[in-house]
Formats: sequence, structure tokens, C-alpha cells
Amino acid sequence: MRSRPRNSTPAPKPRQGSAKPKPGDRKPSSQPLKKATHATGEHISALSQLLAERWPAVRVELDHTNAYQLLVATILAAQNTDKNINTITPALFEKYPDARTLAHAKQGELEQLIFRSGFYRNKATNLIAMATKVVAEHGGEIPNTMEALCALPGVARKTANVVLGNTMNIAVGIVVDTHISRVAPRLGLTVQHDPVKIENELMTLVPKDQWIAWGNQMIHHGRYVCLAKSPLCDQCLLAPLCPSAFADVMPAKPAPVPRKPAKPAPKPSKTLEPKAKAKA
Repeated sequence: MRSRPRNSTPAPKPRQGSAKPKPGDRKPSSQPLKKATHATGEHISALSQLLAERWPAVRVELDHTNAYQLLVATILAAQNTDKNINTITPALFEKYPDARTLAHAKQGELEQLIFRSGFYRNKATNLIAMATKVVAEHGGEIPNTMEALCALPGVARKTANVVLGNTMNIAVGIVVDTHISRVAPRLGLTVQHDPVKIENELMTLVPKDQWIAWGNQMIHHGRYVCLAKSPLCDQCLLAPLCPSAFADVMPAKPAPVPRKPAKPAPKPSKTLEPKAKAKA
């Protein structure tokens, strides 16, 4: 008796429409790439003038006296508010006044000091590692380049831009935090969602000599006027130039519609019990 060869069962045929097209079979999209609706030099110039009038001399709201303190405060401010961080840093800076003392901090003691900042274990680890690297590679001084700052634990472009701009007056980029990530698209300046892509677009629109002030002004505008859920469009100087003015205001919740009473469930039908068998 002959044995059936292995793998002789024919493969099932794919269902029509279920097969994925190969990359070479896909036709290129005819739709153009999305562009910001108001990303022009004239629009940016008009917005910048109004921002300067509304927020003439704003700076970062994290309390600090030097680059070390601002770097530490900015790392702590992740997923928290500047106001709350300002209540934590006085005791922190008294115990660890510079990078050298922070590098020798005990993890548990540091965690207790920054507990109210949230994610305190991870932040404490990053702060000690950051200070250790600053001491080992920069002699205890906060570096003044984007590359060196971003090489420190817990530091990315936003934090580096905050420190460089507000303590060294070095404009390498534009700070893009949660506020600017929200306000810039509303103003029609970008359609991006990634902070780095938003920053790259804004750097092509805003003159370099305005990067530091413009970033601080936009952050203040997002924090106090262009709020996330209910932007104060009626109090906004930028409203005449904003394509999203009054569109993002959350409407009042309508009164709940009374539900119709549910129909009672049908009663189960009576089943006939089988007749008892006659006795033999």
C-alpha cells in the first residue's frame, strides 16, 4: 500500500478580497501632503506682534537662580505643574545646591524630597545619574550645547531648549511642550503631532532671534488663555488671526434625554410535563 507523500494536501485557496496587495502593486496616493493652513511669514509676524503685546517680558515659571537649578526643576516638572515643582525645589536645592552634592545623594533620601513631583523613583534615578555625568564629563558645570545636554539622563530637546534659552540665552531651537503642541495646530501653524516635527516646522517660520521669547510667550498663552478644554477665545488677542477661534469651546452639556421604560421581559412559556407512564 502506497503511503501518501508528505505535504500532499493542497493549500486552501485565499478568499477573494482577503489577500493583501504587494508593495509594488499599490498605487501612489494622488492626494497632496497636508500643510498648515496659515503657515506664512505674514501670519507669523502678526501673531508674534500680538503675543509680544500680551506677554511682553515672560520667562519660564520654574524658580531658579542658575542653569543647574533650572535643569533639575525642568526634569522634575515632567507630568507635573511648575507651581507644584516650585514648592518642592527650595528644600531640594538647600540639601543639594550643585551637581556635585546631587551626584552623591542617596536614592531614598532624594525620593522623599521629590515625592510630590510624581514618578519620583524614576526622576530620582535620572537626577543622580545626570549629576554624576555632569561631574564626570563637564567638571560639575551644566553643558551649553544641545548635544551634550541631550546626552544627560532624563534630558531631551524640550528640557535642553528650556535651559539653553532661559539661563544662557542660546537659541538652538524652540521649546515645544504640551501647550505649544496644542496651540500651534489651533493657530494653523502645523498639522504635526510629534513635538520634534512641530519644532522643526516652527523653526522655519519664526525668526531665530525670536525663538526664546516666542516659545515662552506661546507657553504662557496656552497655559492661561488657549486652554485645553475650554479656550478663552473671547479674551484672546489672537482670535482675529486664529482659524480655530471659538471652534474648540466646549458646548454646554445638553440635558439628558429621559429613557423610555424598558419593555417587560416576556414570561417563559409553560412546558407540558410528560404524562406519567401507566403502571404495569
